[in-house]
Amino acid sequence: MLKKITVFIMILTALFLIGCGDDDGVAEGEELTGEEAEQALEQDTLDVIMERGEFTFAMTGAYPPFNYIDDTGDLAGFDIDIANALANELGVEAVGITVTWDGIITGLNNGRFDSIIGSMAITEERQEQVSFSDPYYYDGAQFFGHEDATEESLFDYDSPEVGIVTGTTFHNYLEEEVEGIGNILQFESDVDNMRAVDQGRSDGLVTAVLVGLNAIEEYDMPLKPIGDPLYVEEIAIALRQEDDSLREALNEALDAIKEDGTYAEISEKWFGTNILEDQQ
Repeated sequence: MLKKITVFIMILTALFLIGCGDDDGVAEGEELTGEEAEQALEQDTLDVIMERGEFTFAMTGAYPPFNYIDDTGDLAGFDIDIANALANELGVEAVGITVTWDGIITGLNNGRFDSIIGSMAITEERQEQVSFSDPYYYDGAQFFGHEDATEESLFDYDSPEVGIVTGTTFHNYLEEEVEGIGNILQFESDVDNMRAVDQGRSDGLVTAVLVGLNAIEEYDMPLKPIGDPLYVEEIAIALRQEDDSLREALNEALDAIKEDGTYAEISEKWFGTNILEDQQ
């Protein structure tokens, strides 16, 4: 998988330039509700985090290798390790919360958790609802078809049925930028999305480059990347718009784990290479 990842990172880098601590894991928690959520919205979030000694973050838990539930029932993945490293810099414990993607921003703005560290791309539409940290990696939207497909790009298909995860930027892209799509199939996770291709219920799917490559290698999915990445995205931590002090603290923590080698160790663990360094 390392060779495939390296090749695609090089492609992502080129497209981006044209267009523009290995820890033990985290605790798994539940969303704040009712009075607790209201209190979280009334106080400075960074102060609340430091007072309670916990930093909560949300993700789907269904986006390997970035975030998923492992064989022991624990949260695992690149996002999880990054969240843990950032929490360590703040001197608190990271607590992961799994939610559905299409309701994740609503949950953040309702005070149910402190942040989203779930491989969320920065978009203008999302910036109207949340604020973002500095990017912690870059990724590309990639069309993956069945391994037996003879087409050389998404645009070679005749009215294809293409799967996406509900609420992702991939959905907007297919609707707004690609003509001739026969049907856009929506799934709650890329696991179900990929199974649909395997079972012949769709012609392919659009997901992140690294997610698709990982599925091919680790889960023996009968898929292959078809064509170049469709576009490149900046992936960052989403926060409530008023949480300036938390955003500043997380950016400082992110700089610290890059400088001390923790980020590189986490990336090597999951991808066999430093994906941020290769993308710069």
